[in-house]
Amino acid sequence: MAPLRSALGSSLPGAQGKTVADQNKIDRTVAPGCAVKLYTLAECDLHTKASAARRAELK
Repeated sequence: MAPLRSALGSSLPGAQGKTVADQNKIDRTVAPGCAVKLYTLAECDLHTKASAARRAELK
């Protein structure tokens, strides 16, 4: 479990997506999973699009 935790980091706990800072935490948690191919390309693409949409809502 340690390698997976290391890959994903620890930014996500407490993030609720209510602020840009929260969205940054979510993105920092998902990005390493995409980089190590823990998630599929489709899942990473979906997250990228959802993150961009959420950021637009928060502006």
